[in-house]
Amino acid sequence: MKYPYNFFRDISFSTPILTSMKEKPTSKPYQFPKKGEGAFRAYQKISNELTLDGNVQLDLGSFSTTSMNPLADKLITEQLGKNFIDYNEYGQTKKIHDRIIGMLSGLLHAADPNNPTGTSTLGSSEAIHLALLSHKWNWKKRRESFGLSASKPNIVYSGNAHVCWDKFALYFDVEPRKIPQTSHDSYPIEEILKSIDQNTICVGAIAGNTYTGSIDPIEKLNDEIIRLNKKHNWDVGIHVDAAIGGFVFPFIKKEVKTWDFRLPLVRSINLSGHKYGLVYPGIGWLIFREAAVLPKELIFTSHYLEKPIETYTLNFSKGASMILAQYFSILQHGKQGYEKTIRDYCKTADVIRKRLRLSGHFETIDEGILPVIVFRLKDVKEDMLTALLLHLRSKNWMLPAYQIPGISKKETLLRIVVKENISPELAQLFCDDLIYSYETLKND
Repeated sequence: MKYPYNFFRDISFSTPILTSMKEKPTSKPYQFPKKGEGAFRAYQKISNELTLDGNVQLDLGSFSTTSMNPLADKLITEQLGKNFIDYNEYGQTKKIHDRIIGMLSGLLHAADPNNPTGTSTLGSSEAIHLALLSHKWNWKKRRESFGLSASKPNIVYSGNAHVCWDKFALYFDVEPRKIPQTSHDSYPIEEILKSIDQNTICVGAIAGNTYTGSIDPIEKLNDEIIRLNKKHNWDVGIHVDAAIGGFVFPFIKKEVKTWDFRLPLVRSINLSGHKYGLVYPGIGWLIFREAAVLPKELIFTSHYLEKPIETYTLNFSKGASMILAQYFSILQHGKQGYEKTIRDYCKTADVIRKRLRLSGHFETIDEGILPVIVFRLKDVKEDMLTALLLHLRSKNWMLPAYQIPGISKKETLLRIVVKENISPELAQLFCDDLIYSYETLKND
């Protein structure tokens, strides 16, 4: 049956739109379209194209939160048009933001939780840049107060740090003293201590790194830097990147050495709300030990709309939705709820570790504290690994494989991040598929 040309324009949205086989693809996909296609056609075109993406629920390597309570979704949608920077228009949102800063300050044992200092960010990268910038500024002021040059600042951190540390060094003209690790289970503390000098603005420490999920020996690092500071009359502090562990360690019963503001040299900590903070991307948090750590000169005052506002951010405009979503998660779960959620994740991670070990094919190398499993094949063959990853991808599992930068002995690691998208049942199904795929490929 033939239909008039405009038939498809008049049908209801519940009717599928058919595309003619003769229709030509867009010849210039990067050219701004002359005519709009309407909301429904635009939605359908984008939605269809995105079906080629991987299934976010089966992405085993991502730390980002993928689902929240439907009421959180409703709250987020209702607040999407709110620009957080408009403090005067959205004063209550700013009060909620500051309330969260206070809650997190107490959670991290800040010096004075009743007078908290910190800010929300678009993610941990921005938070780390802002934290290290404050350390650089304090170092500069101290050097100048003694009549000394402040022209060659450096920052010391280990090779397991996130790439945003390298970006900070590049963007803010700081010498990066990145100390490589000799193996996945080593921490180069002696080399780090030897790299500190009078121009070191800060030492970086990681509370849960992305490669192995391990925790740097922050307590020992703190004690050793105290000794160096006393010996040389320096004032080198520590920034802790707790993007992964910040919303985990306060809520688990497992033995975790002191890593937060209870250590006197820890002056700033960043957390990632969109990881184990149980909020969608992107929301990060930067918390300072006390107000004195953030130089007043870095607090930017601008006359925006009605009244002057004070900010400490790299970005100006920012949606309010994820800040409010963080508040929702905190109120929804409370401390007991976070403890139960993280405990459940850790239990599922333990089940996966046990299955992998019992199979005899894999070796787990993570510390077993975080709900992150890092493992490798015992029979190390790159062609086998590639085939295994492709085999799993054919079943829609996305399993990341990577090597730790800077380590001389190259070994490929695999990572599974347990969060809300991996139920105990789904974890068992994955282990079944992983073990079956490996044994099938090995026997071919």
